[in-house]
Amino acid sequence: MNTESPGDAEDHPEGLSAEQIAALAPQVRLIEAGPGAGKTKTVIARLRARAAAGHRVALLSFTNAAVDVARARCRDVPGLVDAPNFVGTFDQFFHRYVLTPDVRRKTGQSPTYLSSWDDLPSHLAVVRPTNGGVGVRLSAFTSQHGEDSEDWGVDESQLTRAERRGWDPLTAWTRNQMNNNGSQRINHLLARHVYDTEQARRRALEVLADLEQPCLQRLALRFSEIIVDEFQDCDELEHQLLDHLRAVGIHVVVVADPDQAIYEFRNTSPQGYVDYRATLTSDQIAPLTTCFRSTQVICSLVSGLRSVGMDPINADPGHPGGAELVHVVVGSGPEAGTTAVAITRRYGVNGRQTRVLAHRRSDARALTRAGKEAPRGNSQMEVLMAPLADLLSGADARTRLAAAKRIERFVLAQFDWSEVRVETDGGSRRPASREEQLLALGVATEQLRLVVSRLLTASPGWTEKTPCSNDVHTILKDFAAGLGVELVSDLRRRLVVPPKVWEFWTSRTSLLTDAAAEAIRWGHIHGVKGEEVDAVVLAVPSKARPNEPHVLDDWASGTNSEQRRVLYVGVSRARRVLVLVVPAGRKQQLLDLLTGAGVPFDVSAVAQR
Repeated sequence: MNTESPGDAEDHPEGLSAEQIAALAPQVRLIEAGPGAGKTKTVIARLRARAAAGHRVALLSFTNAAVDVARARCRDVPGLVDAPNFVGTFDQFFHRYVLTPDVRRKTGQSPTYLSSWDDLPSHLAVVRPTNGGVGVRLSAFTSQHGEDSEDWGVDESQLTRAERRGWDPLTAWTRNQMNNNGSQRINHLLARHVYDTEQARRRALEVLADLEQPCLQRLALRFSEIIVDEFQDCDELEHQLLDHLRAVGIHVVVVADPDQAIYEFRNTSPQGYVDYRATLTSDQIAPLTTCFRSTQVICSLVSGLRSVGMDPINADPGHPGGAELVHVVVGSGPEAGTTAVAITRRYGVNGRQTRVLAHRRSDARALTRAGKEAPRGNSQMEVLMAPLADLLSGADARTRLAAAKRIERFVLAQFDWSEVRVETDGGSRRPASREEQLLALGVATEQLRLVVSRLLTASPGWTEKTPCSNDVHTILKDFAAGLGVELVSDLRRRLVVPPKVWEFWTSRTSLLTDAAAEAIRWGHIHGVKGEEVDAVVLAVPSKARPNEPHVLDDWASGTNSEQRRVLYVGVSRARRVLVLVVPAGRKQQLLDLLTGAGVPFDVSAVAQR
């Protein structure tokens, strides 16, 4: 075993704490980091230390944003993120070192990777009945007879409300026809080596499991250690991929806060983490329990919400301070939001450093006067105007990024791709990805973003439906001029704004002319994971989700549920001030829970209209 000593806390050049230094020990396989515990700092320090000791290290995360942060923190060590090391996303790693080499070796082609089938052009991304009614996204199709089956069908649990309204009245014959069409489309894409995220991982797993292929042995020679961030969010498929790496002797170090596992829609479960942790010895686990982000009162609440993590979370003694209690606002709607924001102002926190959060975006928006939900119909103008409204009305950073990408997809969907072909080694086909469409148009990503910018700039002036449609038509025509691919022939019809979409638009944009409206970001808690701000206003839901207990019931009973972990993530974003907005019917239950967790609080009631 390597016996390198990580050094002492007092003289460590990167200013690490004793806990963080302990996480650099060679035998460590799990860094269990609470919120605000300096996880990224510790991971980068481990990458540096292991690389300096002559090891070839890969650092994997699940988002490009996290990778960008890691790369930025490595800039002072030339070549650290370059070969023979690797810093990138989980999927980029398996694409580069497993699946792409295998496909090239067998076919001479390079595969095409999509994050989701939703990234395909609309004529491929949606399967429609023959009568041209409401379609179903290809991403709502799942394998029907096991992982290796070539039969795909609609997973009704994945349908949106609009899809459900179109799906339910269909005859059994029409449903079967749509299932067959979707299955053929997916198999055709896979045969041409076009993969969404899940299928790329499944194909990579098949390559690693093939004992006749030297892929695993090459990886073992290439990398001696692989560090995986956000391990608590790994699903069963990702666990299997990592198991193959461990099996050939690669030292896999995982970094996790099990109580931040909030992606059950990806079929993740904390049990996978618990089972993995049980295989380790105590010297292979490095806990990070000091929170450098939040005040002690917030840390006490966060500790009370933990259901998987073993250790209480304690504030750094050097924390600059903030509110000495948690504020509870009893009420709902803009009145409660105004009261909550006024409390944050008393501590000198401005709007830029305040976030209004909730498990559901609609609950957060209700506190900020940010208008109605989109009607979720079939209008192309809703596809455009819903993300524009998010960009205009103060949504969180991740929601804004997702909104911009949705607008880009809207723009590309207005071109007629029926006669456009891209050449492949096996013939030709329609452009199947955003990159192929941009290549066919002969434009760069920056030019597409300029179109998004023009639409965003024009949108505050849309006070009537006809000028709105005319503006969009003009911007699209200007962009398409001279590109060689025609816009769809029914563009004018597509750009008609339905009454419900216009009602939604006016409700969301009216706040732009309201001088009293707070310029505060709002959004759901999933969208701010990994971020931190001085003040958080968090809306406790008034009702339980369908067929589930209320989140406060889960907390009271000690149940380890997704919604409890979501609450944990939201609370732990706050550095100095935390305001919980609770409906009157749940007031006493919340106060009892705070008391039980040893959290001091102050209550403000709001008069409801």
